[in-house]
This record gives sequence, structure tokens and C-alpha cells, in this order.
Amino acid sequence: MNRRTLGWIVLLLLAGSLLACASATRNESLRVRLYNYAAAIRWNEIEQAVAYVDPAVLVEKPFGEEQRQRWSQVQVSRYFEGPRGSDAEGRITQTVQIELIDRATQSVRTIVDRQRWRYDETAKTWWLESGLPEL
Repeated sequence: MNRRTLGWIVLLLLAGSLLACASATRNESLRVRLYNYAAAIRWNEIEQAVAYVDPAVLVEKPFGEEQRQRWSQVQVSRYFEGPRGSDAEGRITQTVQIELIDRATQSVRTIVDRQRWRYDETAKTWWLESGLPEL
């Protein structure tokens, strides 16, 4: 193998390893983001959960006092994550079952939250495009 070919091989290996590192960092960022968002929902820290919602979504549909009141009337008792998938645009989809207890009546109900997360290259973070679950 001549020197020039060896140089190209080394260059390609370096480029591949850089891409792999970027992908691993992005995947780790998603894992941490999903974990922290789930924790905020599980502990009824709805204000913290709002911070994960895509800012563009919040402009179109702000999280207001009515939603705060609804969330204050329930207690999350279970947060069950289904399998994750991805769409053609690289967004991550996940279906989550959230079990809620009504504080007044102590009745239990389950809602299904179909989450869609997008990666923001500029901010280097994942945003919840689908917004908070409707109660």
C-alpha cells in the first residue's frame, strides 16, 4: 500500500470517528433530556416540564393559568414509556402512558401522550415539539 492511499484511509477513519462521536453525544443528550423530562412529569414539577417544550410551540400555544390549574388537580402515579422510533426528518417519537389520580375524587385515569422530539443544532438540545400532554 502506498503512502497516499494510507493517508486517505487514515483521513476517512478520523472523519468516521468524529461523526460517531457527534452521534453518540446527540444520543446521550436525548437520553438525559427524556429522563429529566419524565422526572419532572412524575414529580408533578410542571413548570420544569414546560422548559422542555419547543419555544416555537410555546409561542403558538402558551402554557397558561388554566393548564396550571388542571395540573394542580392531579397527581401523576405512573409514567410508562413505550418504545421509541424516529421519522424521516430525524425526530424521535415516543408513546407514554401517564396514570393520573384526581386529587378531589381519588379517581384514577390513564392518558396517552404521543411525544415528538426534535434536535436543535444551534442550541445543541432536544425540544418537545408535541407540547405537554392534554389533561
